[in-house]
Amino acid sequence: TPVKSTTTSVDILGPVEDVGKSLASKRSAKLIAALERQTDGILFYTFDFALDDGTHQLLQLCVNKGKIWSVDANTLEKSYAKKKDLYYNILGSFMPKLN
Repeated sequence: TPVKSTTTSVDILGPVEDVGKSLASKRSAKLIAALERQTDGILFYTFDFALDDGTHQLLQLCVNKGKIWSVDANTLEKSYAKKKDLYYNILGSFMPKLN
């Protein structure tokens, strides 16, 4: 998704906790965690949601090269405990790149 060319960080959306609460309300979900991390100069927001339909979602957002990038992973709530570390590792390995 394009953002203003002057936008250099996902923090333009607001504090991570506020963004997470807003996203949770739009998804009819419970916000479990709202985390931020910086890797190679890029700020990432990661959100952990429990959805009302019995699924669990991890969502990660960042801004790089004039675009907002998102990655999400979903599973059934009953499987989440077993897959949680795997999903966090997958999101943690993502780096936005354009050739």
